[in-house]
Amino acid sequence: MSDQAQLRRIHTLGKHYVPGRYGKPVATPGIRISMVHPVSIVSIITRAGKTKLLDAAMLSKFGAELPHPGGTMQGRAVTFYWCGAEQYFAVATGMAEGALYDALRQAAGDLASFSDQSHARMMLKVEGPAARKLLAKGTPVDLHPNIFPEDGSAVTQMAHVGVHLAADGPNGFVLSVFRGFGESFWEWLTSQAAEFGYEVR
Repeated sequence: MSDQAQLRRIHTLGKHYVPGRYGKPVATPGIRISMVHPVSIVSIITRAGKTKLLDAAMLSKFGAELPHPGGTMQGRAVTFYWCGAEQYFAVATGMAEGALYDALRQAAGDLASFSDQSHARMMLKVEGPAARKLLAKGTPVDLHPNIFPEDGSAVTQMAHVGVHLAADGPNGFVLSVFRGFGESFWEWLTSQAAEFGYEVR
């Protein structure tokens, strides 16, 4: 068995992630937080002049082109998030170690550069009626649904930590941060969620 096959994705927050209800005692928590784990994350950087060819390759393989700036596209078992000029994240759950990276490389060849970020990033889902209010505490991005719709995607900062932020439904968001900042970001997120009452799932 190769070293790559033996790798296992370790839960970033460890003992800090404890399911339960916290903060303000309310009948229904305003915030629900869950870890997206294990998850496959691959960054994509388009080669110069290859955008249309790469879109066609992704559409053929995964059923979706890469998203427009600030957007998200849902493909077959893979979600593509915009994260910069000609840069994207491909995200999937339920795939074997390295499988998403291999599938992207096989589909696109030399049309783009790929980097597996599955062990490098932590991904959280934040949802609930107070989710927009919570996240607005930490980002200059306008999260009003008329400005940041359900397919919205942005690169921003929260608590001095770089965050990729994407909408996931009317009152849900997916946040991705480098795992090295995971504990400090978790501390900020949960302290800011306390006033609404929050549930860790």
